[in-house]
Amino acid sequence: MENPLTKAIKKHWRILTDPKARQERQRVRKFNREQGRGTPTRYGGLSAESVVFDLGGYQGEWTSDMRALYDCKVHVFEPHPTFAAALQARFADDPKVVCHDFALGSADGTLELSDTEDASSAFVAGGPHVTGQVRAAEAVIPTLGLNRISAMKINIEGGEYDILPHLIATGLIREIDWLSIQFHDYSSGDHARRDNIRAALENTHRCIWNYPFVWEQWQRQDRTSKHDI
Repeated sequence: MENPLTKAIKKHWRILTDPKARQERQRVRKFNREQGRGTPTRYGGLSAESVVFDLGGYQGEWTSDMRALYDCKVHVFEPHPTFAAALQARFADDPKVVCHDFALGSADGTLELSDTEDASSAFVAGGPHVTGQVRAAEAVIPTLGLNRISAMKINIEGGEYDILPHLIATGLIREIDWLSIQFHDYSSGDHARRDNIRAALENTHRCIWNYPFVWEQWQRQDRTSKHDI
C-alpha cells in the first residue's frame, strides 16, 4: 500500500496543478454542504423489512450505517479478497448482513483490481493488483428470493459502466426503488457513457439530486411521493 503521507502530497499537488481536479473538489464541497459528508444514507420508506444492496462494500461503513438507521437487511458485494474477508469478519454476528466475495456485473469472469485501498479498480492501470471475481447480476439476483431492492448504493470505481447497462437491459432496474451512484471519470469516453446511462434511467427513475462524478440519487418513478423524498 502507498504511504498515506505520499498519497496526501500527490493529491494536494494534483489539486494545485490540475484544473479538472480543482473542479472535482468544488463539486465535492458543494455535495458536502448540501447533502452531508460521506456516502448517502437518506432514503424514504425504508424499514426493518427492507433489503438493500451495497455494491463496493470496502470496509462496510455504509452497510453499518444502513443497519443502524433502518434495521434493514443488507447484501454487500466486494470482489477485493482482503476487503471481502474483513467484511465477513466484521459482520459475522449479524444475520441481517450477507457478504458476497464477488462483484455484480454483466457476465461471469474475473477482475484484475488495482490494490489501492478504497480506490481499488479494474479500470486503473499500474501499481500492484489482485484478482477478484465477478458474477452476472441477472443470474445472482433471482436466487436471493427478493420481491424488490429498496436501495442500491453503487461505488465500484468504474464498474458502474458495466453493471448499470446490464440492470437496465435485463429489466432488473425496475426492482430497485432507490439508487445512489458514484460515476467515475477515468477515460475520455466516461462522460458520454454516463450521459447514456442517465438517459436510460429516466425511463424508470427520476433524478432527485445530482453532483456530477461525486454522487447522484435516483428514485423509481412509481414509488415517488412527497412522503418518500
